[in-house]
Amino acid sequence: MAIDTVTVTLLKTVLDSSTTRELFTTIAASQIAELASIKKAVPDADKELKALQGADLIGANSSGEKFYVTAKGLKVARDL
Repeated sequence: MAIDTVTVTLLKTVLDSSTTRELFTTIAASQIAELASIKKAVPDADKELKALQGADLIGANSSGEKFYVTAKGLKVARDL
């Protein structure tokens, strides 16, 4: 399956930094990740975490303690 234009744009803008890629990969690998484990794996990644949420690649539960990969995020992870 080809990567659509929206996905290409997201890959170029949101996943541009190595920290953001590492953070996204960490969450995508487990599909549901605890905030504590995310911060342990990728310290000081609050800005990147918000960018990934803003790009609808990951989401958070209501308490903000667990993060999961959205449908769009799964597609991006597959295309990576």
